[in-house]
Amino acid sequence: MHTPCVVRAGFLAPLFLVIAGAVCAQTPVFNEREVAFKNGAIELKGTLLVPTAKGPHPAVVFLHGSGDATRAGARGYAETFAKLGLASLIFDKRGCGASNGSWITSSLDDLAHDALAGVAFVKAQPDIDSNRIGFWGVSQAGWVATLAASQSGDIAFMVVISGGGATPRESEVFSYDRAMTKEGFSEAEKAEAFGVIEQYFNYLATGEGRAAMVTRLEAVKQTRLSPLAGQLEQILPSDENRPNWSWVATWDPVPSIAKVRCPVLLMFGDRDNNHPTEIAVTKWRDGLKQAGNENVTVMVFPGAGHGIRMRDSHTGKGRAPFADGYEDAMVGWVWRHVVAVR
Repeated sequence: MHTPCVVRAGFLAPLFLVIAGAVCAQTPVFNEREVAFKNGAIELKGTLLVPTAKGPHPAVVFLHGSGDATRAGARGYAETFAKLGLASLIFDKRGCGASNGSWITSSLDDLAHDALAGVAFVKAQPDIDSNRIGFWGVSQAGWVATLAASQSGDIAFMVVISGGGATPRESEVFSYDRAMTKEGFSEAEKAEAFGVIEQYFNYLATGEGRAAMVTRLEAVKQTRLSPLAGQLEQILPSDENRPNWSWVATWDPVPSIAKVRCPVLLMFGDRDNNHPTEIAVTKWRDGLKQAGNENVTVMVFPGAGHGIRMRDSHTGKGRAPFADGYEDAMVGWVWRHVVAVR
């Protein structure tokens, strides 16, 4: 397995120039059409971008992070990949945009099956190489892609940004800890907060103690931990919906990673406050070692946060810029491991 690569500005410039030349050599034009595919009763709407150059083309299915998400978030990547010669399926997450259903009342299995439904749809399209279809995903999509890939032999590659490896529970605890540290919480206040968080996870895992959880959150609202109480109150599922969210407290991705044998690109920031990079990288390695998968590239970008964005140094409006070298590195990897492979 490759060791983690710390990427610096200019590291991939010569490679990217070669790739850019190859892209220009192709006609950088693609066709697109609105599409719909189903996972059971759930209909998902999206856009399929297919290069006009002669196929068959490899393809990528873009997956979503947590919360509401539509196809618009992946549009830029899809256009870049389509110009490389890679077909791209971008779609609205269930319950968002033009797709029906609801991600709020869905499980990790449901989302993984949505991903596999997307793969099956792309596989059935003309001018697509059915042996070269993979996933691209950021944040929570790292878990979705991992579970989906572990259940299918059709996944030819995975690109995961700031996600997977660590358990959802480890990720949540890490995120809360970083947020409380930033707000200057004392160790005593942190201890109290983590007691509340542990009670929340216990409810998700077992279904027990919801009424006591609600009572405790009401009491916590009267303290400095009020923002935490408000957040947990918003994401506290009903007893009926709780089984769909039990995975947040109980799921371990490593056994699924141990079934992933396709080429994998993992990209993280070393200042990610939402997902524990060190834990994630370690557990990805553990699982992939169990899989006997050595076709893995790990990149950690200095100073980058979640989504490989340079938040700490960003003072302007809008989203922080990506770390230098991030996009070039990703395009280069996709070219070498997907597009150029026949």
